[in-house]
Amino acid sequence: MFAELPTADVSLMVTVMRLFCCCIALAAMFASECSAATRAYVMNGLYVGDGLARVAERLRARGDIVQFGSYTQADAFAADACAHRSDRIVVVGHSFGAQAAARVATQARACGARAVTMIGIDPPKGDTSVRGVSRAVNFVGEYEGTIAGARNVPVPGYSHMGIMESPAMQARILSAAQ
Repeated sequence: MFAELPTADVSLMVTVMRLFCCCIALAAMFASECSAATRAYVMNGLYVGDGLARVAERLRARGDIVQFGSYTQADAFAADACAHRSDRIVVVGHSFGAQAAARVATQARACGARAVTMIGIDPPKGDTSVRGVSRAVNFVGEYEGTIAGARNVPVPGYSHMGIMESPAMQARILSAAQ
């Protein structure tokens, strides 16, 4: 077929085929970016109330893949986040869970996850930091613990235990997770 066509026509066909292949490759790349899931890891501290469970339920309702548990599961959550680095990662934690959330988010980013959000809620005072993440916010409550590398937002008027039970705070957490 090509032998019958002038050289200029063959060259044009080859160029068109190359452009077509490039378009297909770009479409596949954008499709995989758009279809990336959001994985959320939600961790309680020592106190286990209903507040974070409600947050986890609402994250699931909007289509996120959610693992909900204790700060003691931080290593498993970090490993799972690293196994899904093309997904958007959201890590939420209260109290000791907030300290663990900072570690999980930092580890997820270090292993190559591109879009990582960390949300801390009233961690104890200590030497906690988060590094390299897309977005980090820490709601500073009664314990007055801050997280270096996060935007620390004072939320006065809540007890350490009551902060998670507040529908207004749950709404702020969900908003930060978007």
